[in-house]
Amino acid sequence: MSTRREIIAGAAAAVLAGSLGGRAAWAQAPPPGLDEFYLPPATAAAALSPAGRRAAVLRNRVTEGGVEASIDIVDTAHPTLPPTNLKLGAHAASSLVWVNEKRLLVWMAYDLARKGEPPQSLVRVVGLDADGGRPAVMLGERDAAQQVGDLGKIVDLLPDDDDHILMLAWEPIRGLPALYKVDVNNGSASVLEHGVLRTYNWLTQDGVPLIRLDGDGRDVVTHIMLRGAGDSGWRPAKDIRRDQTPDFTIFGPTGKPGVFTAASRTANEDKVSVREVDLTSLALGPPIYTAAKVDVDGVWSDRRGHALAATYAEDRRSYAFFDKGFQPHFVGIETYFGPELSVELSDVNDARTHYLGVAHGPREPGRHFLYDRTSRAVIELGEAKPHLAGRLGRGLPMAVRTRDGADIRAYLTQPASGALGPLIVMPHGGPEVRDRYGFDPWAQALAAKGWWVLQVNFRGSGGYGTEFAKQGWKRWGDRMQEDVEDATAQALAEHRLDAGRVAIFGASYGGYAALMGGVRRPELYKAVVSVAGVSDLIDILRWERSEDDTSTKEFYNFWRDRIGDPETDEAMLAKASPRRRAAEFKAPVFLAHGILDSTVPVAQSRAMAKALTDAGKRVEYWEIKKAGHSPGSPAAERELLARCIGFLEMALA
Repeated sequence: MSTRREIIAGAAAAVLAGSLGGRAAWAQAPPPGLDEFYLPPATAAAALSPAGRRAAVLRNRVTEGGVEASIDIVDTAHPTLPPTNLKLGAHAASSLVWVNEKRLLVWMAYDLARKGEPPQSLVRVVGLDADGGRPAVMLGERDAAQQVGDLGKIVDLLPDDDDHILMLAWEPIRGLPALYKVDVNNGSASVLEHGVLRTYNWLTQDGVPLIRLDGDGRDVVTHIMLRGAGDSGWRPAKDIRRDQTPDFTIFGPTGKPGVFTAASRTANEDKVSVREVDLTSLALGPPIYTAAKVDVDGVWSDRRGHALAATYAEDRRSYAFFDKGFQPHFVGIETYFGPELSVELSDVNDARTHYLGVAHGPREPGRHFLYDRTSRAVIELGEAKPHLAGRLGRGLPMAVRTRDGADIRAYLTQPASGALGPLIVMPHGGPEVRDRYGFDPWAQALAAKGWWVLQVNFRGSGGYGTEFAKQGWKRWGDRMQEDVEDATAQALAEHRLDAGRVAIFGASYGGYAALMGGVRRPELYKAVVSVAGVSDLIDILRWERSEDDTSTKEFYNFWRDRIGDPETDEAMLAKASPRRRAAEFKAPVFLAHGILDSTVPVAQSRAMAKALTDAGKRVEYWEIKKAGHSPGSPAAERELLARCIGFLEMALA
């Protein structure tokens, strides 16, 4: 364990100079191989006991036989002393939490092998005392537990009950998700209530479930269900999309009965703000905090779910603390880690004397730390991926002025060597989400090949307010593409990159943008990679309409408003559909699509592959069995990325 201890006051200049000086050696290390991005984190997580007397730090160690997990128990009053180490065995671990001063819960991963089938990954929560005693698997007494992949969903830690927590798990007798009350000492459980077939969470206040979150059949929409103190059953309250930046998100409870904290915007507001919501009427209170340039994207809360700060990101992660006295401390922590890293807080004790967090940036996957508010000391606890230190590419924020005078943001990742070379343009999915300045394993895996990688928050992206998103509505085929092209031209010019070796690579909406880029700029892009991408806007809209079983067609209307109306905008939509313009491609195209995709049907890539083949174009198509809109597992994602990189290597050679 790293126990470097620095007093922030008076040390900032020296620390910053040291950190910058250390970066000079980074270019000397060899770039990482793809497998190295998928190793489990060496320091996976950290958690504070409720009183803050101890911190538990979760470690993974890769051995010849696999992965071995352990926990270091750190005395926060004497953090430089050697910790107590608890061995967890030959399994990877991902997270942990204290349920009281003496007992921990740890998320463990196991492989279950069945004859003739690939190994199934199982997630289990294991309880143990701080000395390693009394281990017990939560929900472990059920024979049917071995049939369930993930039994790791905790709904409420019940901070006023040292012996129980609430968990969500599949209940095999009725075949429904259920809310269980679980004894943390032995793992035994009893059902409190059942959900419906696609319930994926409950939110509680003082241990009472007041909000239920139900998915739809395509994992695209969440149905928010409410149950007030006098309600006999659940009532529908609101539907929100899970595939775009949401306009409404409920977080934890306040100290007021039936009142929760939410991030939302009203019909006449541009930015998402933090406010309170009354569950009886869903009435929203006035904004508690609104960021100037971007949407609030979250709330940082204590273990009782009470909000401590609003979170948002322009480039780096930012906090608006409701306890104004902590702001100078946070500034000191940021100064300690330097301007390249964002600081994310993860835990705080009940007395607000000790804090845990992770500092991360484009070439730093994560440095876990403990902060002592009394002494103003930062104690580093370990790195997530120390094997990547000194081997990652630098991230460069870009202010881009578009051809029509708009200002947008982009991020450029350069290879660790800094050498000039090809450029991979990587538009994000959504499209109403956004890229951020931070560690992106896909961008870094591409940079490890010696390529520069450009990520653009084009108009139509989420996170910058409603008006910014609306500037991309019905402009998929022109304005949104133009913003990507303008950022690409600026990156090529500013860094003198090889304009003859540019490729475009995206997934979901990004896959559409890649295909459309191949149509619009055949002279620019030398390779096109589309993963689960849309290829025909008219066909996808017709499919969305056929899949929408609501009486008002609200889900279809969502996309009709953003893409276009097939009845009135047919010519525009046809022009903006790459499948219908396959003859205009010059670059080779790689298509990949999960056969079980319920967000963008596999028919979109099948039709694109056929159109390119019929037009005599170079195309490779890989259909991924047992995959949906995303690969579904780290191993599947690694194989997908390896195939994409292999295709780009050949095309850019």
